[in-house]
Amino acid sequence: MTQDPRKTLAERAKGIAALPGEKLAELKAFGAEKVQETLGAFLSALPALKRAGYDLREFEIELGITPKVIAHFMPYPASDEDIAAAREALKDNKIGASMLSVLRRAGDMHRQIKAPGFECAHMEIDVGVIPAVRLRYRAAGAS
Repeated sequence: MTQDPRKTLAERAKGIAALPGEKLAELKAFGAEKVQETLGAFLSALPALKRAGYDLREFEIELGITPKVIAHFMPYPASDEDIAAAREALKDNKIGASMLSVLRRAGDMHRQIKAPGFECAHMEIDVGVIPAVRLRYRAAGAS
């Protein structure tokens, strides 16, 4: 059975909402299981990420059709040896390795961005199927 590619997101959401209670409960359980799995990989990656120069400030859990963890990091300088050690520590943690890779690329971009009067407030990463990073800036001296 193939899905009609012309269906809008709203139509698909209505279809999910119309599922029998048993199927909906199954989807919720799968979502909770996926969040817990992602959260476990995320939490186990934190020591290596800290060693690589990323200090976790806070995280959020976004519940939706595809739940995700949203982590807020402050970058600080780390040696090449510490970054290599972090990569090695994360080699068996796909989520952690992906987070490190995305944070490193965002850090490279952060150093190229010139915004006079503003400083990087933190790096925000969406830990999900495809990680995404946001660089958040605030006026210099603002708290």
